[in-house]
Amino acid sequence: MIVAAALATAIQSAFATPRLRHSIVAAEVYDLDAHRVLYARNERTLMVAASTTKLLTEGTSLALLGPQFRWTTPVYRTGPVDEAGVLHGDLVLVASGDPNLSQRIRPDGTLSFENEDHAYDGSAGTKAVPGDPLAVLRELATQVAKAGIKSIEGRVVVDASLFPDQGAEGGTGVIVSPIVVNDNVVDVTVTPGKKAGDPVAIAVSPQTAYVTFVNKAMTADRKADATIDLSADVAGANGRHTVTITGVQPIGPSILYAYRVPEPKRFAQDAFAQALQDAGVSIAPESASTAAASASPLPYGPQTLVAKHVSLPLAEDVRITLKVSDNLHAALMPYMWAVYLAHAKSDYLRAGFARERGLFRAAGLNLDGAAQQDGLGSSAFFTTDFMVHYLQWARAQAWYSWLFRGLPVMGVDGTLSSIQKSSPARGKVFAKTGTDGSTDYLNDGGVIEKGLAGYITTRGGRHVAFAFYVSAMLGPHDENTGEVAGQILGAMATATYESL
Repeated sequence: MIVAAALATAIQSAFATPRLRHSIVAAEVYDLDAHRVLYARNERTLMVAASTTKLLTEGTSLALLGPQFRWTTPVYRTGPVDEAGVLHGDLVLVASGDPNLSQRIRPDGTLSFENEDHAYDGSAGTKAVPGDPLAVLRELATQVAKAGIKSIEGRVVVDASLFPDQGAEGGTGVIVSPIVVNDNVVDVTVTPGKKAGDPVAIAVSPQTAYVTFVNKAMTADRKADATIDLSADVAGANGRHTVTITGVQPIGPSILYAYRVPEPKRFAQDAFAQALQDAGVSIAPESASTAAASASPLPYGPQTLVAKHVSLPLAEDVRITLKVSDNLHAALMPYMWAVYLAHAKSDYLRAGFARERGLFRAAGLNLDGAAQQDGLGSSAFFTTDFMVHYLQWARAQAWYSWLFRGLPVMGVDGTLSSIQKSSPARGKVFAKTGTDGSTDYLNDGGVIEKGLAGYITTRGGRHVAFAFYVSAMLGPHDENTGEVAGQILGAMATATYESL
């Protein structure tokens, strides 16, 4: 019990700050070797889970689909190809839910990431993964050309019937769709001029016919707040968009902003058509495409398959989703359980979560301490006691190594890269962050809910699972309160590492 008392003193001193005097702190540390709780505080209080929810989502995906599950994205023709290489019909890319039709794929069979993902835009630390966002579509286009198709008299179509678009996910606002090209965003990098009043420069990636940007933004003084706005979005009769960029960017570094694609299917169609044309495949003008399409389309099947892309294993996507807390990728997972396992045709989330519920009940987990609405955690609540017991169960599963491999490492990478960088526990804490925030107009500031949950091998060699949550931490508008809360939780993890 002396060890437990020392741990309690260390953890409580880490969060003994006036900043938390009106907040709830919930915490639990569980000894995975001795199978007992070492420290608990408010352990049966439901706390805002935010992205710590992804621990459950990705673990469930590994358990139900398997680490080696792969998405296959095929391309079919709906008509014959004549001796001149003319396709008399449509070319159809069938969406499979693959979240990585992008430039993330590396030659070594892994997926690349930046510590601050491009969907979390507007920050100096936000970066897009280097390379061509249309890399996978270009691979497919090359296969089409090699199959002998030189021109298409019909249409270039994306079949996104796997499940209907589900609207914007509740984290970064990206549309949840079975077709995902470049995470369903267009990256717009804004570079301020040398002095206030200069126009800003913009760089767009990928550039497609789907959206055109009109730049009316200006450079502001270095101390000004950035007000870059991409919401002036007008859709034309042809389904394509014109976005007028307004607002100011203060003198300083270039900043990446995300244009969240309103219609992923149309975006993917335009991007694939561009990739085909760049590969030397000509496409009939849109005005003639409907008339030129095959009157009796051929069915999908091996005889009409002209190209396909097979994803890297699911375990790689789990790694990316956890490292950068990718909301869209996590949001997609319950739909994958629904369509690939439950073969659902409607009520996808209900069907998907029925699979997760069955898994957790079979594991003996008490679901009275958990509530989950989606895969990313836009509305989810867990007790710390539930979370540590989930982590205990996960550690005993055959797929655990893949989950652990994806966890951000404190002070090293992912969403924990900036937390406790000079701590003795740097590189020793493997955990998932969670952040939820809202605006506090009354005090001209913000309110943050923050969580951290995962695993530590302590300085004394103990293996522990832990879950720490802080509710309703207030902060001024010019402060990164999420970072401040993250450092407090990181200090609690450090205290756990040092005292055991």
